[in-house]
This record gives sequence, structure tokens and C-alpha cells, in this order.
Amino acid sequence: MSTAQPVPISPEQFRKVFGGDLGDVFLLVTSPGVRSALTIENSATPVQEFNWTGPDSRAGLIAEMAAIRASGRRASVLWIADDEFVHFDDEDLVGMAMGAFSSFSVPFSEDSLRNNIRVVADVDYERELGIEEEFLTLLDQADDMLFLGREFGTEAVFQHQLSEHWFSLHGPLLPGQQVVLPTGELSSLVNASGEFELHTHFTLNGEITLQGAPIVHRGGHETSLAETERVYRDLASMADQPAVITLAEGRITAVRPAVAGRGEFATNLEKLLAKDDRYAKVHEIGFGTNTSCAPLLPGNHFANERHPGVHLGLGLGTFTQFHIDLMSTAIDVLMRGVDGKDVALFPALGVAPARIAAGV
Repeated sequence: MSTAQPVPISPEQFRKVFGGDLGDVFLLVTSPGVRSALTIENSATPVQEFNWTGPDSRAGLIAEMAAIRASGRRASVLWIADDEFVHFDDEDLVGMAMGAFSSFSVPFSEDSLRNNIRVVADVDYERELGIEEEFLTLLDQADDMLFLGREFGTEAVFQHQLSEHWFSLHGPLLPGQQVVLPTGELSSLVNASGEFELHTHFTLNGEITLQGAPIVHRGGHETSLAETERVYRDLASMADQPAVITLAEGRITAVRPAVAGRGEFATNLEKLLAKDDRYAKVHEIGFGTNTSCAPLLPGNHFANERHPGVHLGLGLGTFTQFHIDLMSTAIDVLMRGVDGKDVALFPALGVAPARIAAGV
């Protein structure tokens, strides 16, 4: 039994992320293990609760939202569960905005939830929209993107203009929208969302320095938390034992330690690729922009994915056992050819990543 202090929940903590409008009711969806760790504080917005016991609860939640809608009310929905969050169909979210905290890949933790609530409450969502607008403008204007690892002399070129599938998670949630919180990421996928094909690839070539934090996402219920934790532990030395990867057409072809004698992360990444070479394909290139997610947290924390920096996503749940995001704060990104100049991406957005000293 947990001895941690209960986590207070109030609709007011989430007013900003719901765009200042909580609707007529705050619908709190929790699994039993999560609910026992919460205390619900009084608010001007009434709280309605729904008990989530697993995937079989999905139809009941859809019916609950439909009943709210049929009564002429709107709702802000907060979903917190030790289960996988699967997005709802658009018609189920009419008049609803939904934010989710999922503890599917790690055991639920009061401290982790408390930190996530802090991040969500801290963010200036109008500023996030400005970051998104500036980022999209630079993407449109730049010829390509140069990934620089200055400490170890690495360079890679991403021909982003050839990539078709982009998504952005910035700004407040509006009715009809849903997101796994916190916000603050713009990413490119090789394939359309939810699809994974080995023959497609990014035009990404060169060498990249990986140093920061792995985020290991459990691919499905058939994969255990213990297996997920084991893979995370294998890659956790990415924080202080950086590696250099070589990429050819978006595929990892070689891995080496960035610092002689400090090769645990490089060795374990090589083992992962040898065990299942589908992970050698970079499926996602993500750019975190949420400064409230700094510094990187020790442990397998989803919020680390939104930390300022570049993460490379390997594999995709349901197709591979895990989806693994390798968040690197050791990459400077230059947007080349913007009005004849090179523009440093993260400083231009005002979200420069915090560096981790590798040491020698």
C-alpha cells in the first residue's frame, strides 16, 4: 500500500489547458488504483466521476459523454489511468475536450502525476501556439535541417521537405480535441499515424549524437511492465554514456560510443537492433518544445518526450513490442536556407535544450 501523500485534483488546475473554458462539468475518469491516490477539491465547476476498469470501460465512457451532451451540457474530460490511452472517434468527443495521463508503460506514481499536473498548470498555452506558428514557418521556408552534435563533431541532414506526415501538439485543448498530456511537441512520421511499413523511410543521412533520456512505451497489454522496465534500464545509460549513430536513408547502420570506455548505452542499443532490426528504422523525428518539462527526469517518464530537444522514435506499438523515443539534448538544429541564412531552431523558438555534460 502506498504511503505517499494524496494528490489533490481540482478543475481549476486544468483551466488553462482547456483554454480557460471547463464547460459545464469536469468529468474525471480514473482507474481504481489512481482514484485511491487522489483527493478532489471543491470547485465552481461540478466534478462528475467515471470508474475506468480497463478497455471494456470504453463503451461506458462514450455513453457517459453522450448523456452529458444529450442534457445540453459540455464537458472537460480528464482521463487518468494505469492503462493504455486509445484515442476516441471524433463523433464521441462532440462538445468534449479530453486530456489524458496514462501510466501504461510504468506503474502509477503519485509523484509522477504531481509533476505532470505541475507541468500542465505551468505552461503558457498562447505562447505554445506562437512557438508552433514560428516552427511551421521555419519548416516551410527552410531547404533542409542540419543536426549538429558539436561536442563530438557529428552532422546529419534531414530533408524534411520530403516528409508528408507531420503532427503538432501545441496550445490549449478545444472541444473535439484530445491529447496525452503534457503538450509541446511537433513531429514527423515516416508513415501515416498508426501505420508502420519497413520499405518507407526518412531522407536522413549522416551521424547523430544521442545523449539524454530514453522513453520506452509498452506496445500492448501482451507486453509486461517488467519487460518494459528491463528495456528502459538497458538504455538508461544514454544520460551519461552518449553514443553516435550512423544513418543512411533514415536507417541506423552503425552505433559507437561517443566517449572511449563508456559504451554501455551503445552496446545495449546495438543488441536491441540485432534482436529486432525493425528498430533500426527511424519511424519518428520529434521536436520537444515544453520548457516546463526541464530538466529531464530520471526514470521512464513520458514528459521527457516533450523536453526541448530532438527525439528519434524507433518501432511502433502493435507492430513492435515497444515504441522507443530516444530524447537527445545534444543536437543543435539548423534550419538551412531561410531567406539565404541558417537559423538555429531552438533559440529561434526560445526553447534551447539544457545540455548534459558527457565528461571524458
